[in-house]
Amino acid sequence: MTGRLHLSPAEWPARSGNVPSLDGVRGCSILLVLIGHMLLPSSLVGISAIGLKVFFVLSGFLITRLLLAENKNSGGISLKNFYIRRVLRLYPVLIVYVCVTATTMMLRGQPVVPVEVASVFFYFVNYLIIHYDHMGYPLTLPVGILWSLSVEEHFYLFAPLALVLMRGEARKMLMLALAICVIALCLRLIYAYNEPGIVNTLELYQRSETRFDSIAFGAILACLPEFDWGRRLITFMTRRSVFFVSVAIMLATFALRDSYFQNTWRFTFQGLALMPILASVIFAKPVPLFNRVLNLPVMIWVGALSYSLYVWHGAVVFFFSAWLELLPHAIISWVEFAIAFVFAILSYYLLEKPIMGLRKRFGHRIAPVEATPSRLQTSVQTSSAASPS
Repeated sequence: MTGRLHLSPAEWPARSGNVPSLDGVRGCSILLVLIGHMLLPSSLVGISAIGLKVFFVLSGFLITRLLLAENKNSGGISLKNFYIRRVLRLYPVLIVYVCVTATTMMLRGQPVVPVEVASVFFYFVNYLIIHYDHMGYPLTLPVGILWSLSVEEHFYLFAPLALVLMRGEARKMLMLALAICVIALCLRLIYAYNEPGIVNTLELYQRSETRFDSIAFGAILACLPEFDWGRRLITFMTRRSVFFVSVAIMLATFALRDSYFQNTWRFTFQGLALMPILASVIFAKPVPLFNRVLNLPVMIWVGALSYSLYVWHGAVVFFFSAWLELLPHAIISWVEFAIAFVFAILSYYLLEKPIMGLRKRFGHRIAPVEATPSRLQTSVQTSSAASPS
């Protein structure tokens, strides 16, 4: 376990180097996703939404922070290298996943729908799901879990470009992120007003334009340390009392089951609550035990597996449903959980890890700084995503 549990005040503004605890946050988040999807009854599947929400906010924080650092240290941002890194981060696992699942479909004598394959690689899985729901039929390939990648990539199609056009100014990026949070909430309210029945579906949960604020809240958190007033705000947010109030608000948003609230205001309240929670993890340690748990080697390892776990866990039943039905009912979910880890371990060590060196060739143009003690910690310089993506 590393002795460094959070950033020191001098490290708060965007810079290269490792951010302690964030791989542990990834690990905690992906475990929530898997537990909600695989181990809990359907009535409690919302627990996975907490993990996914954290992934969104964390992604916005890390990518904004590294882009601000790149601009600060080199006087510019390489969009070409940014998008190359995204492709190398996401596509290898997606290519193998789609090839394996599509081949399995064909071996079973089932047709592979080309638009479903295209939706994965062109990132419109979320809108295809919405279209299919309107038409009344399901996806044939097990790609529905990838809808969140579509939301993220739609955001990153324009956010880095906007930052370049704004000459990397944190103030302008902060204003843009705030505007996105307001616009996304307004869109949810407008959609719900014009079509009241939409709040009884997952459409507002999955549409990109109604979920962009989940990522933008993370971008706001990344911008705050660039200002004196922002650092004072972070100091306030990292008080222990604020941390526990934020946790209570976060849990309350899931306890309140009103469908209108859940599909409109809930995402805004969650974003506001997650900012102090993540600020406490990143910039301070009002609950030291929490940070120590996040920095356990096993949590860091699970965090490293998070992207492969997210992608592959959605296909366990697709591959093994016939065999799983032969097992005692009490252990089926745990077997699924274990198989997801086997797939993820193979994917990470045989696919993701070998490509990391290639991704580093297109790393951020940032001067090196003092290394941190743990080579397993999340590297802001080399990481291109905080979500499972």
